[in-house]
Amino acid sequence: MKNTLDLKTRSEAAAPMDTQAQIRMELEKFRQEQDERLNALEARLPQDKVALVVFSDDMDKVLAGFVIANGALAMGMEVSMYFTFWGLTAIKKTTNLKGKALKQRMLALMTPVKSEEMGTSNLNMLGMGPRMMRTIMKEKNVASLEELRGIAQEMGTRMIGCSMAMDVMGVEASEFIDGIELGGVATFMEEALKSRMTIFL
Repeated sequence: MKNTLDLKTRSEAAAPMDTQAQIRMELEKFRQEQDERLNALEARLPQDKVALVVFSDDMDKVLAGFVIANGALAMGMEVSMYFTFWGLTAIKKTTNLKGKALKQRMLALMTPVKSEEMGTSNLNMLGMGPRMMRTIMKEKNVASLEELRGIAQEMGTRMIGCSMAMDVMGVEASEFIDGIELGGVATFMEEALKSRMTIFL
């Protein structure tokens, strides 16, 4: 009889211990689930980044893009610039006609050879407008487009040339300045989703 009571007592004591262990397991599982949800939310939050799409080959618009990029960098933000179609001119140092198809050669001949030859969106006046603007900028000790581009690169701007636009327009990677990455729209979207703002120029 005494042995039976002892077994019953031990069984009753073990039951609360099993319940406590189960509760601890459930709490640990809940904590892990909450940590996973929190990490997922943090991954979706915008970071201190700015993403710029450079679509235009107008000198003044591209110039504004590099001014914005350098301003963001000065504020401690990360910057990525995605150059596509006409905007590829902003990162070109030359144009190679050799090996291009006829239509691509025609496009190359109708677009600026390099960034120094880009026109302006207004008052282009057969190239007089951009030359006058560059002269005024030099007189006012304002950095040129190429100088601002170099500063942006030195400060860590990620510059990406659109691979699809390159294929369409027949632009080769060798025509770009040094330090240019190549990527598709997915590359840009990855940057844009993490950025606080996206600017289209």
